[in-house]
Amino acid sequence: MAMKGIPVGLELRLARIRRGLHLYQVAREIGITPARLSQFEGGHREPPPDLEDKLRAVLGLPRKQRKGDGHAEA
Repeated sequence: MAMKGIPVGLELRLARIRRGLHLYQVAREIGITPARLSQFEGGHREPPPDLEDKLRAVLGLPRKQRKGDGHAEA
């Protein structure tokens, strides 16, 4: 279930914690450093669309709909 109205970083962090995953586990799964993932989760940086899609897939979150994108957010 997508959480509307909250920052993407917080949404990612909450989903990771709900799934019982450590930061380093998720970072390794998508091929980035834990420090970079921490920056995304803390709201210091926005994840690029490709990494956000990977994170959402790993964390079981629906894919975000983007302009010109035929995929709808669930």
